[in-house]
Parts: sequence; structure tokens; C-alpha cells
Amino acid sequence: MAMTLRLDESHDELLEALAVKFGRSKTEVVQIALEDLAARTDKSARTRAAFDRVRVRDADLLERLSR
Repeated sequence: MAMTLRLDESHDELLEALAVKFGRSKTEVVQIALEDLAARTDKSARTRAAFDRVRVRDADLLERLSR
């Protein structure tokens, strides 16, 4: 689906510079940025979930270690 993206001048200049630097179109740079953000967000959520599981599972051990 097509979409119009409105950027202020400084962000448009940044997007243009990145497109030139990587030899990509502006559209490709935006797509890559979106995919990267989604991957990092997913990784952060998985990391938090794993930490929470360990924190609950090892609560007694963590309590003893903190003394």
C-alpha cells in the first residue's frame, strides 16, 4: 500500500544523506529503518521476558546472594 511520508527539512536531509551513503532510495532506507526498529523492539521484549522468568524462578537464590 502506498503512503506519503511528511518529514521536516532536517529529517529529509538526514534521510537523503543516508540514502546516498548506502546507495539506496529513500524508500529503501525507511523500510530498512522500520525493519531494524521492529527487530530491536522484539529483541528487547524477549530479553525482558527472559529476565522476568529468571527473576521469578531464581528469586530465593537471588535473595541469598544479595545478603
